[in-house]
Amino acid sequence: MLKKNFLLSLVIFQGILIVVAIIAIIIGVFYKFGEEENSQYISLSDINVEEISLLDEKHYQHKIIKDDKIIFQIIDIENNKIKREIIIEK
Repeated sequence: MLKKNFLLSLVIFQGILIVVAIIAIIIGVFYKFGEEENSQYISLSDINVEEISLLDEKHYQHKIIKDDKIIFQIIDIENNKIKREIIIEK
């Protein structure tokens, strides 16, 4: 009786772990596709040299001041796509 309950609880625990793993995989796939769709292409001719700074080997930051907002864009060097955009309101 004790062995059956123990084995049953292990099977239930294993099933819960499988369900959690499937949910994590689905969330990861949707996150990856969402990140690619939100990337924007930016032209180098639109950027003033004084408004950019190098973050690391793969990214640079572009600062834009519009109206009452300061916009920081983190851009990939290889393909000039915006990876992240941070907006600060004054």
